[in-house]
Amino acid sequence: MKKNLFSLGALGMIAMLVACSSTPAGYTVKGTLPDSTMNGKTLYILNVDKGECVDSTIVNGNTYVFEGKADTALVAGISANGRNSLAVFALENGNVTIAEDGNTSGTPQNDELTRVTALLDSVNSAYYKAAEAFEGSREEWATVYENEWVPRFKEQVLEAYKNHKDDVVGYVLTQFTTILTPAEQLELMNGFGPWLSATKRVSTTKTTLESQQKTAVGQPYVDIKGTDINGNPVSLSDYVGKGNYVLVDMWASWCGPCKREIPNLANVYNLYKDKGLTVLGIYVWDELKNLAPAIEKEKITWPQIIDSNETATKLYGVQGIPCIMLIGPDGTILDRTNLRGANMQPTIEKFMFGK
Repeated sequence: MKKNLFSLGALGMIAMLVACSSTPAGYTVKGTLPDSTMNGKTLYILNVDKGECVDSTIVNGNTYVFEGKADTALVAGISANGRNSLAVFALENGNVTIAEDGNTSGTPQNDELTRVTALLDSVNSAYYKAAEAFEGSREEWATVYENEWVPRFKEQVLEAYKNHKDDVVGYVLTQFTTILTPAEQLELMNGFGPWLSATKRVSTTKTTLESQQKTAVGQPYVDIKGTDINGNPVSLSDYVGKGNYVLVDMWASWCGPCKREIPNLANVYNLYKDKGLTVLGIYVWDELKNLAPAIEKEKITWPQIIDSNETATKLYGVQGIPCIMLIGPDGTILDRTNLRGANMQPTIEKFMFGK
């Protein structure tokens, strides 16, 4: 019995020593490129969340090796120009391998990252095959997508997140959460751990989602303050609550889709400006010097609020422009999704005239 106890104790000590001695003191990241066209060029490891350079190395043929130490695991990308990533992986101490196709392995988070993304990619592949094989109309496929594929995508994303609410894998998974509704995304993110919650991507996304909820259809409008084209102070509240419906267009002079909506805005402006509709531009994400030439070129005749402090899009959780919304006479947001192209006039007529 004593001999057995000693043997078990000795084995336990050996196992503990092996575990301690095998803890990696730093990282080695080895990668392979498809060819040798980058031989002799510099590659960088970027902190994806912060956009900062962490390490650099020189390509040898079609291979590269980084060596260093990571104080804490982070989401990293391999880049040749400081911007676009050739691969995304977990930079953590240990031996990391990055294959030609970008798959990562060699450490716990990288092995798991490859497993989880492969699972989600398989669902995407099944979806595209089903879409290609579908013989019905576009409208019928939209119904199939909404009723069958959206729930399936949601289930897979939520399942993938069960064990990854505070690690690099969870960070990478955030690219798939847009399939969830804003409320579902917020519920998921509110359950994240401290590391993941503190990342720039998650904190920014949460702020945007919260703004979208506050300014969703059925909610009261949030005031926007800026200046007019002459530099005078002006606010959205100067137009809302005056008895009219207000059609708000957030736009920029460089934005092609924005300019394509200007004829539609001009059409409803001319039709209903004397029947209870106010059209108002919110000039965002652009330089003041570009506004006057754009107004002249596009023949814009409705008033503008210049959002020089870049607060309008943040207040409304806007991630892309044009963002066009209809606000009722009492200040309630009536629509912010169906006011582009051929949908603009009938949507306005529905609210204004019950058509």
